[in-house]
Amino acid sequence: MSSDIHNEDQSVPYAHSPGGTPQEDKVGNMRLVSHSNDKAPLEVNRQQVMLELIDESSPGERFGLDLVAVLDVSESMGQWDRLAKVKTAMQFVIKKLRPIDRLSIVTFSTNAKRLCHLRSVTKAFQAHLKELVDGLKAGGSTNIKHGLQTGQQVLTDRRLTGGRVASIFVLSDGEVNDAKVGDVSDVAVYMFGFGADCDHKVLEGIARESKGGTFNYVDDTENMIEPFSQILGGLLSVVIQDLKLTVSPHPGDSTIENVQAGFYPQTKVHGSVIVSFGDLFAREVRKVIVDVLLLDVPSKRKSMIALIAQCSYSIQGKPFFSRKLTVTISRVTGPGAADPNRKPEAVRIEIARVGLAKSLEEACTMADHHDLDGAREKLEEAKNDLKVLEQSNSIVDILMTQLDKLLEMIWNSLPDLRLRLRLLGSLRSLKTSHDRQRPAATGYVNGVRLFKTEFTEASREQGKFFKKNRNMEVPPVEDDFKKVKQQRPVRDEQGQGMGMDTPPAVATEAWTCSWWPGDLESHQDSRWAWAMVMMCMVLAIGVTVIGGVLFAVYLFYARKMPSLAVSDAQLGVLQYAVQGGTIQHLQMSITILAKNDKSEADASFSPVDLALEFHGAVVAVLRTPAPFVVAPGSSLPLHYNVVSAERTLDQAGMRAMFESLNAGVVPLQLHGKVRTRWKVGIFLKTKYWTRISCRLRFFYPGNGTVMPTDRHRCRSRSP
Repeated sequence: MSSDIHNEDQSVPYAHSPGGTPQEDKVGNMRLVSHSNDKAPLEVNRQQVMLELIDESSPGERFGLDLVAVLDVSESMGQWDRLAKVKTAMQFVIKKLRPIDRLSIVTFSTNAKRLCHLRSVTKAFQAHLKELVDGLKAGGSTNIKHGLQTGQQVLTDRRLTGGRVASIFVLSDGEVNDAKVGDVSDVAVYMFGFGADCDHKVLEGIARESKGGTFNYVDDTENMIEPFSQILGGLLSVVIQDLKLTVSPHPGDSTIENVQAGFYPQTKVHGSVIVSFGDLFAREVRKVIVDVLLLDVPSKRKSMIALIAQCSYSIQGKPFFSRKLTVTISRVTGPGAADPNRKPEAVRIEIARVGLAKSLEEACTMADHHDLDGAREKLEEAKNDLKVLEQSNSIVDILMTQLDKLLEMIWNSLPDLRLRLRLLGSLRSLKTSHDRQRPAATGYVNGVRLFKTEFTEASREQGKFFKKNRNMEVPPVEDDFKKVKQQRPVRDEQGQGMGMDTPPAVATEAWTCSWWPGDLESHQDSRWAWAMVMMCMVLAIGVTVIGGVLFAVYLFYARKMPSLAVSDAQLGVLQYAVQGGTIQHLQMSITILAKNDKSEADASFSPVDLALEFHGAVVAVLRTPAPFVVAPGSSLPLHYNVVSAERTLDQAGMRAMFESLNAGVVPLQLHGKVRTRWKVGIFLKTKYWTRISCRLRFFYPGNGTVMPTDRHRCRSRSP
């Protein structure tokens, strides 16, 4: 091995030597934000504070990447066209890397073999790498231990390490012959499990023990290029390395009881907690929940410090520390004292996400022991917890979608062993994605991703195009930087957006009874003033009584008012042109029930005219041109087969469509109104509008069905 060391140390540009005295980062590459209650009682109580670590760095001067690709070429890789898919993915990697980056390829089957040294990816070396990849052949058993150890040795033999991002990609499709692969805690290892037969548990364990790596499950029906490319895009954007968060209590005011930070290792020092995150992809965010015990304070103390947070990291080999963040909470008593169980929305959503990650881990354990019913119940519990939060929030939407897909998979997996193995792969990869707060391929739960960045998405999109045309030129990551820089908003020193209009204040007026007497002695005739007061009171009481009676009548009949409700919806085809922002072709079916729950009389409906919109753009109109009647106590289904074409979106709509397609959920807004007529009581016939306005989220591409929760809630309301 010694004769090969100089090859691993090939000189590359921009290799920096680490070290130096830590300095304050006045540019603000790392921003700390806190979310917590602003008030707390005087007595001892517990609070939860969410800290957000936001990468605000400019990736223009990125690190060079030292990547070792450890590829399974065992006999099973010849099945399902797996090896061909890996070759395409590796060709994209080779084209995406630049001379600042270094690449080494290791293959393993019965034994491991290093095909090439760690060398700068110049044009000349690219041609050699392509030949090596095209020449890969499948055969032998699966010795992942030897493959990973050989890949680690490539990185260990380096002498140029400063200012470099070191990572290992390991791909395998079979059972691991030795689960004890050694210590991987000093390097990020991204595991890619290909096919249902891969050893999900061992591969996920290796990624978990590594420094920031994830487990990516890739089904045989999928390609490998997208999982490879999105992680590669993140690695090529790294600016902040060796990120650590230090959370400290304030003596006499608080103590820190627990820090929830997923897989990332923690160290406790004199009451403080240090969380080590490793390298951060540009624009990545890390969220941490800190459980703080607030000590009791005397009544004269009006505020106190709950915790102090600060980050340390290195950039281009130089150590920096961020500005300190001090989280202050006012201590109050009496009616104004805040309920410690009441939390800001951002904190509640993050707690729910962390709870979901724990539920996924428990479901994994149950599924491992063939207890699919227990795993389903655990995921149903997590879904019920999310329903409490459900509102117009993109994070909650994605979490609900992930659970819906997993639950659907459990139902389908009961009679099929292979589907059960796919379920386990999806569960484990989704769990590591949540615990790392980093994107990962999640098998059947594809297209539903949190934690993506502009750079992981840009590289992933390029990978999709490359799969169709392997002769295309892959743009360098520097081009991605330029596009992102043009799109990002400018921020001031506090990290707030600049150049945005502030909403004007809303003026309000209070209505009062203008002849209230006030000081009666100031009136010439106080008797008249009191008479007017009594008239006001009698009038107010009369209005209240009449209003109460009418409201009671309304409640009695409201349950039986004619209405519209969505009973079924299916998205069949959606063709969208990214370049022009045009929905080229949309095909879907939707069934709406016209319901008459009143058992005594017919209900008549006017012609129906409802609109389906995406982000304000009407994509289809649902029409029933003639009026119709629904018999007592029945419903009439209205079937619509929607075919729509050539709908161009505005800039906001294009961004929304891009995010929706990446998330695997396309939302459409259904709204409109219908005139109804029915009999109330014996003689009175009344007309009124019943209005429908609801959101329908369709899985895409998936099975195209609408989310059950949306379908159940999509019902018209009457004034």
